Amino acid sequence: MSWTLGRAIAGQRAPSSRLWVAKLYYFIFFAALGSLAPYFNVYLSAQGLSGAQIGLLGSIPPIVALLANPFWGAIADRWQIHQQVLALCTLGAGLLTIPFLWMTEFWPLLLLVVAMIFFRSPAPALVDSAVMDMIGRTGASYGRQRLFGSIGFVVFSFGLGQLLTTRQLDPIFWLHGLLLAVGCTMLALMLPIERLRERADLLTGLQHLWRQPGYPSFLTMNVLMGAGAAMFLGFIGLHVLALGGTEAQVGMVYALNAVTEIPVMFAGAAILARFRSSHLILAGLIGFAGVYSVMALATTPTLILLVVPLLGVLYGGFWMAVVTYAAQAAPSGMRATGQALMGAAQAGLGWALGSVIGGVLWQGFGGAAVLWAAAALMLSAALVYSQANPLSRITRA
Repeated sequence: MSWTLGRAIAGQRAPSSRLWVAKLYYFIFFAALGSLAPYFNVYLSAQGLSGAQIGLLGSIPPIVALLANPFWGAIADRWQIHQQVLALCTLGAGLLTIPFLWMTEFWPLLLLVVAMIFFRSPAPALVDSAVMDMIGRTGASYGRQRLFGSIGFVVFSFGLGQLLTTRQLDPIFWLHGLLLAVGCTMLALMLPIERLRERADLLTGLQHLWRQPGYPSFLTMNVLMGAGAAMFLGFIGLHVLALGGTEAQVGMVYALNAVTEIPVMFAGAAILARFRSSHLILAGLIGFAGVYSVMALATTPTLILLVVPLLGVLYGGFWMAVVTYAAQAAPSGMRATGQALMGAAQAGLGWALGSVIGGVLWQGFGGAAVLWAAAALMLSAALVYSQANPLSRITRA
């Protein structure tokens, strides 16, 4: 078992009771995402932006994330200031959300999104790395911490969907900003993150990662998966509205997508003990492609609402597997960098490609074409991953 999950810390043991900080952090952070993500493209469309402009707004910031994730992760690892970096990132992202209330033109919106993403994108990787280390010292389950994020996303995405209208979307920015700037910033400083005595050799560690059998294919798979997920998450709300759905149904789609993650996360330790992580990843990718294909055939929002819960079940297992691999693969002292690289591949480069392609397809061919393309990307990711199968070479948690 690797250092991140099994090593003993002389003189230190994070008490299990402190895990409530991680649970609450996940809840508030994903509540902030649930307040904004399902409705942001709807807001942009209401401001008169075209499909191509919406796609561009979704593509440029992930490129920033591709740089921001390793940048902040390396700073946290190099100087062992994980709490401070995490707090700074959420504070900056929260404060930069409020000016959206007064921005309506494309170029100011683009600059603001880029700045906000630069601070927000590293936060999940930083907290995941801290939690993976905490559970290694306490014997707790990662899934039972992360499931509170799914709960937070469901509560806020569904609740706002019942209250919002296309003409009044200002609350999404207030909630996103305040939850990050106040709630997550305070909790970041309370996380019991271990500080190592020795500073990490980042260059040597990166070389070690890249030379691991299958690791480049693992990152490539995450790029393709991120592109497909970006198409779905970025344009499913607009597609539901185009099929005659309502804002409440848009919120329901995102809520159902997240709520079914919860039981999977709760049973995370048992699932990872029973099934190989490589199998969970392949099942997730192939399953995503199947669900997206069914959605592409839908002529009303009803069929989308019926099948979207399957995505949460698949994603729960997939996410636990990739986070576990990123933790196990990371050399000593590079826990944040390892998670950040995986996040940069998936939510950075992958998300950028998916947003651009999705925007072009949406404007030219509509939502069905976006979903078909997303399904094709998921199958491509499964093919790439199956050729290397890196997790089969690493001891399972």
